[in-house]
Amino acid sequence: MSPKISVIIPVYNVEQYLRECLDSVVSQTLADIEIIAINDGSPDNSLSILKEYEAKDTRVKIIDKQNEGVGKARNDGIKAAAGEFVAFMDSDDYYPSEKVLEILYDSAVKTGVKICGGVKVKLNIGGSLEKQEPCFEEAGLQFNANGLTKYTDYQYDYGYTQFIFERRLLTENGICFPPYKRFQDPPFFVRAMAAAGEFYMTECESYCYRMVPAETKYSVKNTVDFLHGLIDNIEFSRRNNLAKLHCLCTKRLDGEGSFMAIKNLQEDDVKQIISLLIKATAVIDTVWLRESGFELPEPFVPDVFDYMITTAAKYEALRKNKFLKIVKKITG
Repeated sequence: MSPKISVIIPVYNVEQYLRECLDSVVSQTLADIEIIAINDGSPDNSLSILKEYEAKDTRVKIIDKQNEGVGKARNDGIKAAAGEFVAFMDSDDYYPSEKVLEILYDSAVKTGVKICGGVKVKLNIGGSLEKQEPCFEEAGLQFNANGLTKYTDYQYDYGYTQFIFERRLLTENGICFPPYKRFQDPPFFVRAMAAAGEFYMTECESYCYRMVPAETKYSVKNTVDFLHGLIDNIEFSRRNNLAKLHCLCTKRLDGEGSFMAIKNLQEDDVKQIISLLIKATAVIDTVWLRESGFELPEPFVPDVFDYMITTAAKYEALRKNKFLKIVKKITG
């Protein structure tokens, strides 16, 4: 008989947090689960820790593979899963209570939904906990606690780890994670939500996200993949008439996309970033957004381009400055 939930955990270089993560899963009151841990070529002691848990608990199954990225690891987990539902856990995070999976599964079965979720909490670097809710005013979001919500009313792109997903929903619709290093989960999440049509949201704190320092968060590779994922969602939202999501993605491009791009303007690969920024801007339908009640400046230009123009103008002014020319002659 198939387990009720398959918990899919990609693992890479997280020996510091892995035991806390696994303890929170194996101790769930919903015992009829399988735990699929994908060791994605971890260079640390993570695989040894996984084997410890595998030896103690027959529900733990290890996939040991070379490093191919977290999106591919999650896809491998989906292929190996046998559960009625699947849940996704990052190996440095944990479930905040032992009843999370029981509450989500029972709520999903009772209401007949294909996706069921709860509230995410964040563990700050200093150790404090806080609830993480979407920015409703900015995104125009709606959902009913302990109630059904249509995705057309919600139209958010983050937070997939707060939910469980019917496995057949994913496999029958070919829904998987794109191979991006960053922003690979929002394209997965919006496609799953759109395919389901609605979801059930509980008041249960269903997931704890741990804040950890990320030195390469704004690297060229991360920026390029972020923009690829954002373009995926911009195009998807337009095809599926999701104007709120389209507007939200536009704001992400203007904000986080611009910030990441500015961080890399001096890098050799900046042309690739600029090319993707132009492509992302080109696929935004500002006319449709305006007709749907979402006003944006016309023409819409992400902040990074304004920054580049302003910076270039400053350099041009400096180049023409007579005083600086004299100083340059004196100093050689």
